Amino acid sequence: MLSKLNDRLLRLEGELFVLRSIARAALTSGDESAIRTRKLLEGAKLALADEAERPLDAATGKYVAAAIAMVEELLENPREAAPLFRVIDGGKRDD
Repeated sequence: MLSKLNDRLLRLEGELFVLRSIARAALTSGDESAIRTRKLLEGAKLALADEAERPLDAATGKYVAAAIAMVEELLENPREAAPLFRVIDGGKRDD
């Protein structure tokens, strides 16, 4: 049972990664589609905020909170990518 849940979680994380990447690309393209996508996300944020005000059971509350967090993350201005690797001062060097 635990293995099935873990597989399902990994599958959902993979799907979320792809969808988040597509959404980020759509939001940063700088064209009319990006403006439309941003407006859709802003509308989703308002709808989710309204939903969060209603009395929700614990599971639905977590679901709505996760959706709000995702929308807020996507609406943030993209940050410059940090380098993946840095040279460490005083590191070993083969001369």
